Amino acid sequence: MSLSQKSWDEFPYPLVISLYSPKLRKHKIKALNQSFCQLLKLSEKDLLKYHLEDIFGNHFNNFGLHYLNHLGNTYYLINVPWGEKRKLHIIIAERVWLRFPQWFHTERLASLGKLAGEISHELKNPLGGILLYSNMLKEELGSNQRLQEILDKIIALTTRCKIISKALLDFGKPERGKKEWVNLNDIISTIYNLVADYQIFKNIKFIFNLDDKLPLFYANPTQMEQVILNLYTNAAEAMKGVGEIKTETKGKDDRIVIRVADSGPGIPDEILPYIFDPFFTTKKTGKGTGLGLSICHSIIKRHGGMMKVDNLPTGGASFEILLPLATREALREDEF
Repeated sequence: MSLSQKSWDEFPYPLVISLYSPKLRKHKIKALNQSFCQLLKLSEKDLLKYHLEDIFGNHFNNFGLHYLNHLGNTYYLINVPWGEKRKLHIIIAERVWLRFPQWFHTERLASLGKLAGEISHELKNPLGGILLYSNMLKEELGSNQRLQEILDKIIALTTRCKIISKALLDFGKPERGKKEWVNLNDIISTIYNLVADYQIFKNIKFIFNLDDKLPLFYANPTQMEQVILNLYTNAAEAMKGVGEIKTETKGKDDRIVIRVADSGPGIPDEILPYIFDPFFTTKKTGKGTGLGLSICHSIIKRHGGMMKVDNLPTGGASFEILLPLATREALREDEF
């Protein structure tokens, strides 16, 4: 440890150094500071007996920035190399992390909010016109089922465009929106039916493993649809329109888990820590704003959940959404 013990203990955030055991596939605690002891409310002597996985679960294999949930609190976890076989881990409480000014991009967000308002205003009238004329045409067509189905998709996708046109504004000024009890499996099915005929999805095989006993979730349905739509679109683009997208849902203990995985090339390890940062994108200029996953992450957080991403051992990326089941206290708070 190159830091002096004094500077180590004076560091304001929990620090711990671990030694990885390939046999156990765990990280043994080798050194720590007082902040780490205070976080766990245990003595240094006791903590040196533990592996990090015994306390926090599997969050310590990959370098970079990760999200960590401990006893209902969210933390930012930074894993960095520390010598040949050791790692240094820094744990920062979310409320502290969000005070770091470099993460706010204040000027860019302010400009973005103004631009979003102008875009929403410009798109409102033409989108409203498309909806009006589509509904009029739907009434004129009568019983032609195939054309009725096509028009239903035009109406649904135009409605989706209206929601997307508000996305930047929602990101800059997040709104609660109306919540209701929803079946997340139904939301996933709705989005699949919307995108199945898109050209980019024509050669993609969708695999669903949806828990038929999944509990209802108290959410804004259009925002949850936006999250699933974005994950499907990103996966399709990563695979260049060829591959598999697997969607799983599961009710587990007091939470709901949604996992969307693809068979694409995965995400380079060096950019994994930044994947949810606003304006971060690997797409060519003009092909993406770098806001899609940031907005999704923001939506999930506003629903009390968290969103994680990992690369699969077999290739491809896996996005996992963890949503807590609503408590009576949360429901009461949402009424105000």
